[in-house]
Amino acid sequence: MKSAYLVSLSEAFEVDVLQAAAGLGADVRNDVAQLRDDQDRLVTVFGGLGAHDAPDWRAGLSAAPGSGPLPDLSTATAVSIECRWEDLFVSFVGRLAALLPNPSWVVDGDGVVWPAAQVDPSAVRL
Repeated sequence: MKSAYLVSLSEAFEVDVLQAAAGLGADVRNDVAQLRDDQDRLVTVFGGLGAHDAPDWRAGLSAAPGSGPLPDLSTATAVSIECRWEDLFVSFVGRLAALLPNPSWVVDGDGVVWPAAQVDPSAVRL
């Protein structure tokens, strides 16, 4: 399965993400949210990541082209988002980010950091 991380400096990030996902129509159970689009494609958000998961997404980060300087994510928390389709991933993350009270970023499979509302579906690596 393809995936990327959604990260934020907010202390209530996971709760905010799951609430926002529910607001978008996702089925939320415990620390997992699943949303199907009108083509029956699925996107899944996994919370419950701890500090032990941080090395998976903090190593070797670089800023996305045209996104400005790399934010300091040393204290950020993350959720993992699985999706097979880049267009669905970008659409979902953009709508989700618009509902979040604090800024968030996507860390893709290549360690590229994208502002969550500005992910390029043709360049993001899930």
